[in-house]
Amino acid sequence: MTLHRTLGCAALLALALGLAPTAARACDTSQFELAEKQALPRYTLVLFYQPDTKEGDASVATLKKLSAEWSKRANIDFESVDVKTPRGAKIAKYWQLKKFPVAFVIAPTGWSLAKFDGALDEKKVGALMTSPGKAALKDALARKKAAYLVLGAKKLKGYAEAVKAAKDAAKSVKEAMKIDVGTVVVDPADPREATLLQNLGIEKAPAEAAVYVTFGKGRAVLTDVDANDVADRLSFTIQLLATADQCSLGQEIRGEPLLLGK
Repeated sequence: MTLHRTLGCAALLALALGLAPTAARACDTSQFELAEKQALPRYTLVLFYQPDTKEGDASVATLKKLSAEWSKRANIDFESVDVKTPRGAKIAKYWQLKKFPVAFVIAPTGWSLAKFDGALDEKKVGALMTSPGKAALKDALARKKAAYLVLGAKKLKGYAEAVKAAKDAAKSVKEAMKIDVGTVVVDPADPREATLLQNLGIEKAPAEAAVYVTFGKGRAVLTDVDANDVADRLSFTIQLLATADQCSLGQEIRGEPLLLGK
């Protein structure tokens, strides 16, 4: 199963498990307002296992431990599916799942963020939940309405320009709209940030710095808007998020929920 924005198998698996997202409202309420009123959509880790087996029973125990540790610290739920039950057997057969245990992390929008074959590993799953960048972003969004997420480091091409664009846009938005926007810098080459990159639809560390708009309790705008330069794009994105009737501005954007824990 592929990772990035794959709506095929993962989305239908989500439907089968009752995890499918509800439709988002458009052109009547600002995304800022919706994000403030709504909880951050939750991911789901689904474990398929065979009972009364060493790996299966150990994985269920690990799942319970992970749930106790992370359910309140991150936007993720945990579910186990016994493939010996009629429901579990039907899903496993339909999706041709033949080796157990196996676990999938399914995003609220239906795509698969990760797959774990074999006995569930607490450390590997825990690495999905948080990272220095995720923790910093979570803190920034707790203080500000939005934050510019700069993926870059001093050695990366375009880093200085990306940081300057984020700062210029934040100043412009503050002056024009009285909206405080923070800035978080994350080194995309840091292996601890691999899941954050996956959340952004990036398979490997980029060769050039980039800036994303994040808002609410942990959403990222993954849709580009038309603009003359990066600072313009960042400012206009904030304007779109703050506007109830986005359609009147000729574009419509939403936020992809990130998996954020601390």
